[in-house]
Amino acid sequence: MCFSAAASFTAAAVIGAIGAATLAQKPEKRRLAFALIPLIFAAHQAIEGLIWLSLDGDAAPPGTLVVGYLFLAQIFWPTFTPLSVLLFERGMRRRWALWILLAAGVFVSGVMALILVQHDYVVTMVGHSLRYATDHEFEARLSGLYLVTTTAPFLIARHRYVMAFGGAVLFSSVITQMVFYETAASVWCFFAALSSAFVFLHVRRQAQLLKN
Repeated sequence: MCFSAAASFTAAAVIGAIGAATLAQKPEKRRLAFALIPLIFAAHQAIEGLIWLSLDGDAAPPGTLVVGYLFLAQIFWPTFTPLSVLLFERGMRRRWALWILLAAGVFVSGVMALILVQHDYVVTMVGHSLRYATDHEFEARLSGLYLVTTTAPFLIARHRYVMAFGGAVLFSSVITQMVFYETAASVWCFFAALSSAFVFLHVRRQAQLLKN
């Protein structure tokens, strides 16, 4: 978690267990990307745990860890989120909306990738959380579109647990922006990861429906 190395690794273990339980439900191929979300979140939390361990006084964490963390946080999710829902959503109007969100997500991912490659990120401790900062202002201007691409796909799906997952992610975003503004990226990723239980519930429900 964003508050300490121990908390990050604990969160990674718990969410990883949820991810393993989700895959144990043997999801359909078209739901596999969505089912992998808890394990990806677990890996994300583990990376941040390593970043915490590497912080020693004024020493900077290894660049590979920071790049790995920011790749998942800023580049991976805007594209993967709409794609993971598009793969299993059947409603035509919803699919059109998801294609639009996917295009927006690819745009966000592309811009964030350029920023990550062309600018240096500084990781600092603010209170009991981590702040990932760059000198590029355009990054902040993308925050609204980033939020849309990483939450709206879940909210427009016709499955209740998928919608609940999107609602939990959106709610956690609002809270972290209000309470943890400077470290919102780190804190939001943690609370979004905790919402992974809804992914398990959706995959289990679909598996049960297939058996009946």
